[in-house]
Amino acid sequence: MRPYHMDLYALFRHQPQAQNYFETLPLFVQEQIRSRYRLVDSMERLQAMAARYEMEG
Repeated sequence: MRPYHMDLYALFRHQPQAQNYFETLPLFVQEQIRSRYRLVDSMERLQAMAARYEMEG
């Protein structure tokens, strides 16, 4: 079962590898994700959002 967190920043606190991944993303992708931080409750959601925004960018 995958862990769920309250938001992006809770995810970072509990899974440092998620923050490491986030920091490798292009800045415009990071900005898009930050603006929707409450929707990010897991590493899987973070990766899916990043892939979506990279395609749009």
